[in-house]
Amino acid sequence: MNKIIKALFCLPIVIALIYLLTVNFKLYFTPELKVIGRDTLNYDLIKELRSLRVALKDNADKDMQHLYPEGYIFINAMHSLAWCNVIERTDHNTEIFKEGYADVTTAYRKINSGIGRAPFDPILPIPYGAFYMGWSSYVLGRKLSLEPVAQRSKSEVKLFNYQCKVISSALKAHFYPASYRGHAWPADAVVCLASLSLHDKLFSTQYSHAIADWVFHAKANVDSVGLIPHAVYASSGRPLQSSRGSSLSLMLIFLKSIDKDFALQQFKLYQKYFVDTRLGLQGIREYRSGDYGIGDVDSGPVIFQMGASATIVGMGTNALYSEHKTSSAIRNTVEAFGLPMENSHEEKCYLFGALPIADGFIAWAHSFDRPPSTNESSFVVFHLYSSGVVIVLLLLIWYIWKPKKPSSVKSLHVPW
Repeated sequence: MNKIIKALFCLPIVIALIYLLTVNFKLYFTPELKVIGRDTLNYDLIKELRSLRVALKDNADKDMQHLYPEGYIFINAMHSLAWCNVIERTDHNTEIFKEGYADVTTAYRKINSGIGRAPFDPILPIPYGAFYMGWSSYVLGRKLSLEPVAQRSKSEVKLFNYQCKVISSALKAHFYPASYRGHAWPADAVVCLASLSLHDKLFSTQYSHAIADWVFHAKANVDSVGLIPHAVYASSGRPLQSSRGSSLSLMLIFLKSIDKDFALQQFKLYQKYFVDTRLGLQGIREYRSGDYGIGDVDSGPVIFQMGASATIVGMGTNALYSEHKTSSAIRNTVEAFGLPMENSHEEKCYLFGALPIADGFIAWAHSFDRPPSTNESSFVVFHLYSSGVVIVLLLLIWYIWKPKKPSSVKSLHVPW
């Protein structure tokens, strides 16, 4: 019985040891590459997107809407935009293009539906708000960019042009249009601007002046360190909340297609104030260096001031700006701690598939690293911390199982 009790005490320690050793091993993850047609693709990413498709067929987008205010739009947008990044340079005759394009089309139809629009207010300067209009128009524009001109739906082209006109008109009144009544976030406006920039690449140049005006106002309304703020006053566009990692990681992805010089300037400040390390592992702070805060619906969990959303999206941001060492270090940290799971159908998810919206953001972030960069980071510092923990856990096991010393006090027996 004594041995059984000792074994029960040791079981969680052994599990912790196995988990820690597994984490250290997975820090050297290399994505699987596969040649499909004339392209070499990140096949791990294809598996992630297939897993997302299954989750979405099982109404994961509706489930995520209950957890996150824009969960339905976000998960469908992430799924479609990740596929766009995968197949935009792929031969249209390949099966992988057809598979991806079908998912992009399905995702856009969900976004452009009554269910997709339901949480948003139609009576705003931008109907349904800057968040909805930005993401729906951008996803539509990316879908159109995959299609030969002659095969584009006339109704979708007309809708995209209309949405861009609405966005441009609203930006003249407020350079940060409201997403909800009385509330505005720069990240939503940046996605709207990316739609205008995409329009001018697909069709005739119409919005260069609108984009230039927005950049001028954005530069005049940065926070105290020169970064685009996280939230602004809807009436004036003045900073309400200083820059944060979750919104900056996302904005920088779109900002590069809007104004490259402004984007690079913002990215350098982002590197200075938000890219950081904990226990030898790289990540993105939610609050800039010197500031502290707690997690919320935008940031996700904040652990040691490192934001979950900021770090996951920041993986893609750093890849897009050719900071491949940082990007691959974050990618492998996510792989090590993200509890990835793969099944026999070549589908891959994280956190055991319990939070599909996280899978969506991870897949989108992975899609900016083309082809996947090799891991050049050193994890020696984390290994040293891990070694210390392993030693402590082994000492605990030894202490539990060490034989007890016989008592030095012997009873005195007098035989009378």
